[in-house]
Amino acid sequence: MSTFRMNSPEGKAILARVRGGDHAHPGEEAAIVQAAALVDRAGVRRILDVGCGRGGTAGWFRQCGWGEIVGVDIDAESVAHARSRYPGVEFLVADVGHLDRVGLAPFDLVYLLTAYYAFPDQPLALRQLAQACRHGGQLLLVDYTCPAGVAPPAELGGEIGRPVVLEVLADALSRDAWVDIRITDWTPLFAGWYADLLQRFGAQRQAIVAEWGRDWYDYVSRWYGALHAALVDRRLGGAAVTATRTG
Repeated sequence: MSTFRMNSPEGKAILARVRGGDHAHPGEEAAIVQAAALVDRAGVRRILDVGCGRGGTAGWFRQCGWGEIVGVDIDAESVAHARSRYPGVEFLVADVGHLDRVGLAPFDLVYLLTAYYAFPDQPLALRQLAQACRHGGQLLLVDYTCPAGVAPPAELGGEIGRPVVLEVLADALSRDAWVDIRITDWTPLFAGWYADLLQRFGAQRQAIVAEWGRDWYDYVSRWYGALHAALVDRRLGGAAVTATRTG
């Protein structure tokens, strides 16, 4: 089963089908609404979506009139899909570790919804995000968390990447001239959203098997079942983090 990955085109397509939209994070639009409520919208005109995937979240911000949206993702296939579905948003193929090479003007808001955990060099990514944000701009990060000194649940394998260690993240943000750092525990929300997703997997089992095969259905239902169990047991968590750029 090592060839099956949720970050593959097939995995992303299955999630889009089950979630009913181009979202790669738990909670879909309900999560976007809750995350956006943490942002001071005054003065937000230009927004960067980091790890935009298939573009659903950027499309939501655009549709709701937040301003100019630029989405970046390292996956060219996801970006091509986003461009075809959300023409009002600028989508770019870019590595978050090299955003400074893209030549983008500063942003008022930089957000990442369950993308940071997948970055191979998280300190470098944070430095790049700081450079992409104007003085007084805001950061919104929603992601998986793990207690300090505790390895992510082994049954989730490499797909769970590097969940956020909140103490480490807060220190790193402070070093990169972010202030007013606020962390909210979203573990119960994550657990509830994934319980709902598992129910939808079951309800759409026949359609998934018909289009992608029984092995794909078994993989996604087993992996997300393990993810949900880890959240319920608090071996894994979820959090929303906001901060303001001063440098």
